[in-house]
Amino acid sequence: METVLLYFGKVIICSGVMFLYYQLSLKDKTFHHYNRFYLLLAILISLLLPLIKVDDFTIEVNSDVYMLLDKIQNFNTEKTLNNGNLYFDIIFSALGLVSLYFLGKLLYGIFKIQQFKSQFQKESFDGINFYRTNLTEAPFSYFKNLFWKNTITLDSEIGKQILKHEMVHIEQKHSFDKILIEIITAVFWFNPFFHIIKREINLIHEYQADKKAVKNSDTKAFAQMLLASHFSGTQLPAASPFLSSNLKKRLKMLQKPKTKFGYARRILALPVLFSVAFAYLVNAKNREIEETNLSIKKVVSEIKKDTVREKTEQKELTEPTSKSTDHETRLAELEKKIEGKNKELEKLDPESDAFNKKIDEISELASEIGDIAAEESSKKVDEYFNSAEWKKQMKELENMEPLDKKELRRIEKAARKAGKAAEKIGKEAAKIGEKAAEQARKAGEIARRDGERARLDGEAARKIGEQARIIGEKARIQAQKIVAENTGNAFKEINFVKAGKSPNVMVLQADFIKKDGNGNIAMNGIKRYNMDGFDDAKFFVDGRQVSKEEFHSLQPETIASMNVIKGNMVKGVDSEIRIQTKK
Repeated sequence: METVLLYFGKVIICSGVMFLYYQLSLKDKTFHHYNRFYLLLAILISLLLPLIKVDDFTIEVNSDVYMLLDKIQNFNTEKTLNNGNLYFDIIFSALGLVSLYFLGKLLYGIFKIQQFKSQFQKESFDGINFYRTNLTEAPFSYFKNLFWKNTITLDSEIGKQILKHEMVHIEQKHSFDKILIEIITAVFWFNPFFHIIKREINLIHEYQADKKAVKNSDTKAFAQMLLASHFSGTQLPAASPFLSSNLKKRLKMLQKPKTKFGYARRILALPVLFSVAFAYLVNAKNREIEETNLSIKKVVSEIKKDTVREKTEQKELTEPTSKSTDHETRLAELEKKIEGKNKELEKLDPESDAFNKKIDEISELASEIGDIAAEESSKKVDEYFNSAEWKKQMKELENMEPLDKKELRRIEKAARKAGKAAEKIGKEAAKIGEKAAEQARKAGEIARRDGERARLDGEAARKIGEQARIIGEKARIQAQKIVAENTGNAFKEINFVKAGKSPNVMVLQADFIKKDGNGNIAMNGIKRYNMDGFDDAKFFVDGRQVSKEEFHSLQPETIASMNVIKGNMVKGVDSEIRIQTKK
């Protein structure tokens, strides 16, 4: 809607500039034939020139950048857009109704002329249809139809001059000009310059006809004939009447000498002026794009720094994991010892002291397994929440909204709770080991099985401890995500807008990326792509609509090209993402 109004404004400005040049340099000069085509060309240029985009002639924006698309808007924004859409509908409805009125008026005039053709008798000569009428609008011509007034004697001097005049209108095909200008002024009725140009074209038509009508006659006699004639009645659209209210201007033009200055020199100044203005616009746009590219480079540099920082943090998280391998080695050794003790236990007499001693040793080993698992799980959780990384993230949260802090505290408590649960399970494993030792004294086989069960419970405790570590890792990722959401607005420098709390984010890297003026993106040589959100978007692969999961399963090396077509929330058009695979 706004684009259409902007186009209308550009048409008015362009037509104003074209007519101003005509007014200053070409008006009231005797080269009527050229002026006629200049004014017609001015109308067409005014309609077509605003459609040319300066972006098509400027340098490209840096394609080596991750492009983010964000189309989610909050309720208030949507409400504002809906109200604006209603206002635009009212404006365009009013414009359309007035245009329909003027178009209807034109069609009525053409229909009336067709009625005249069937109402009066037709005579034909040299391909011209001649009608003798008693119409107040006559004499006038319409394409190859000449409507004559019976009160004017055709053989008289005045009749011959008028006939020559109207024949010029027919020969020069002035009716085509009139139909064209009537349609354009009906559609663009709000453009005052089109109405002025219409009046000038009609006047030039009369200048041309008068000039040829008096070519071999007395100019003074023809002027006296015009003054002696009576004004015609209502002028019909698309018709060329002999008499009009411009008699004074026509009489002056008949007496005017031929213009001496060359028309080409006058007309060439206009394209030079347009070329200079267009070159200035392109140059200004290029400077703006260069500044944008500089901003993009800065943002890419910051992204690289963040990537290095993230790798460092991942390395710090990996170090505690490598340290935990010592505990896993100890657990494996204890398991082997228990298996060896069990084999030795099978060879001993259950009533012997040696048997009871082995049972005590198995019980101690099982208790040690439980203690190690509980200690390790608690240690991993505590180490993470006491680390410099976690403290740094908690410090960064001071500037965040209370709701985000509350959410992060909940995650932290959940992780600590998981660590305590792991510690509790480890202690229970130790108790199970003690219980196994007591039962082993009563029955060797039962004691052996209980020892094995204690070992398995110890392993379960170790796994729970590992789960506690994973929960802590998730807490870290969630914290990073919250921080990232609060720093996303840094991309405003490159005209990327972030709105809402859960944006749709697209990260793209390719050999070639181009974004047009409507926000649509085309790319090839896909290196990497990642999409988060876009639940309302439509996905297509080789022209076939697919699910979001199937779309994400494609590997970048199998993709030939990708097109992202931006949707329109106001019009209810969803975004589309189309992929062409390599054949």
